[in-house]
Amino acid sequence: MPYVFIFPLLAVSILLVAPASAQILVPLTTPDGRAACTQGLTGIGRPPAWQAIADPDGPSGWALAETVAEPNDLRFPLCINEQAVLRDLDATLRFKPISGVRARVAGFMFRAQSANDYYVVRADALDGSVRLYRMETGKRRQVGGKEVPIESGKWHSLRTIAVGDHFEVMLNGESLFKATDRTLLHPGAMGAWSQADSVTHYGSLLVNIPPR
Repeated sequence: MPYVFIFPLLAVSILLVAPASAQILVPLTTPDGRAACTQGLTGIGRPPAWQAIADPDGPSGWALAETVAEPNDLRFPLCINEQAVLRDLDATLRFKPISGVRARVAGFMFRAQSANDYYVVRADALDGSVRLYRMETGKRRQVGGKEVPIESGKWHSLRTIAVGDHFEVMLNGESLFKATDRTLLHPGAMGAWSQADSVTHYGSLLVNIPPR
């Protein structure tokens, strides 16, 4: 049975007290080559195995990757930094799609209340799309999206701006779409998200607090 973890809504985070102009690196790996996040799962399937993978373009020479690669479309592995707790954010995740037959995705999840309750921006190199989903009680609902080519084997930047019920998503510096949704307005944790048999390298996760 997949396990579920709950994030404390009143968790103290350095991000919550950081000045609005500060840019903060949210660690996904450690300098000595370990995953720097709490692992979890939405959906069904084998438990995830997030690991630090040697990559010269990653922070300190490491990138984060989910390594099980199970071809199950309803399997969504999570790797969450529980100290990075925000509602409003301007976050940029670097990623490099490597392989996957069912999916080849990178995902940035945020405002996570639990392993079944969050938003996620998902970029898929197989079907060439970037989509914003609301995950509620473990089920996905699309909030916005756009078709755009995403080349495998190369680094990309996925930027998400979330302020209240307004969202903007960008890929490699290009604005793709804007969307609104009011179903989750609480602060929550953030981190990396995957699907099925995707193998993707996750590099830096940089976060700013957007101006209000």
